[in-house]
Amino acid sequence: KYLDAAAKEQPQNAEIPYMIGRSYADMFNYKLAIPFYQKAVELDGTKYGWLYELGLIYYSQNDSKNALKYIREAGDKGYPKDNGYMQNLGIAYIDAGNFDNGITVLTELLKKRPSDVNLLDLIAQSYYEGKKYDNAMNYWDTILGQDKTNASALYMIGMCYIKKGDKAKGSQLCDK
Repeated sequence: KYLDAAAKEQPQNAEIPYMIGRSYADMFNYKLAIPFYQKAVELDGTKYGWLYELGLIYYSQNDSKNALKYIREAGDKGYPKDNGYMQNLGIAYIDAGNFDNGITVLTELLKKRPSDVNLLDLIAQSYYEGKKYDNAMNYWDTILGQDKTNASALYMIGMCYIKKGDKAKGSQLCDK
């Protein structure tokens, strides 16, 4: 109630809608958080941390278009492009259907974390969704090179063979 009163007294103070939105976000009520974050970044678009948080909130709401928009804008305005940022940016691209940009971002990140199985799997899955089955198989094969017992990677390689038309080989790998 105090923040609502403050918003009426100081309608141009961007901190107030941000604090309201952040409070809703901290309570995992993202739908109510979004309009307050939007108001805050409308009043002060220089706060790249707020833009990034808004992008992540949209991401949690499966709104890939807005997630990508705000994550990119945060980076453009100075948000540190650390590993976490880059991974979220890559995922946002992929979720928005822009596989090529997403794969490019994640592949660059992979240079810093070459044995990150989750990152390898994200890239492989992105190639698979983009119907580039040979590339997907290469990444899943890299995972198998690190862990021969990774059934998911083996299964997905089998699925790639099936999608490429080699149903017998694919089925055999999936069954294995």
